[in-house]
Amino acid sequence: MSAEPESISSADSRPGVIIALALWFALMPALQGLSLAGLRVGNFAPDRPWNYLAYGLAAPYIAWLVWRRRPRARFATYVFLTHETVRGLHFHRWDAVAAAMLWVLLLQLPAARRWMPSLRPAEMRERWRRSLTRRRRAPAPARGLSARPPDEPPRAS
Repeated sequence: MSAEPESISSADSRPGVIIALALWFALMPALQGLSLAGLRVGNFAPDRPWNYLAYGLAAPYIAWLVWRRRPRARFATYVFLTHETVRGLHFHRWDAVAAAMLWVLLLQLPAARRWMPSLRPAEMRERWRRSLTRRRRAPAPARGLSARPPDEPPRAS
């Protein structure tokens, strides 16, 4: 089973849990911005510089991965949610821990697993192998050779 979508032409084909997850990740920069105005929800806080990187760059990128059904979307989502859980435990933000754990549970639903299947090590190794062999086999562009008939031997420089 390939992780590539059969058709993502309409939003109707996306399961509700996927729409909600992508929306949640896409809204994270706004929630981080609202923390500057005093809104303290989850791990969003204005006094932690790491938050601007995590919520301003990583979260929207994960939203894009999920929305576009990229092969690594599920893995990236788990990594980010683990990050959220650990930070929530460290800062005693139980609402952040609960939200992250809820998303992990929702990702176990059949619709979410169909949309974002788990990475399979054998498929990843094959993809890497093809990528590496394609780069090695790619012919290097000829330098300084003029167009000549194929039967003419190369000239010595």
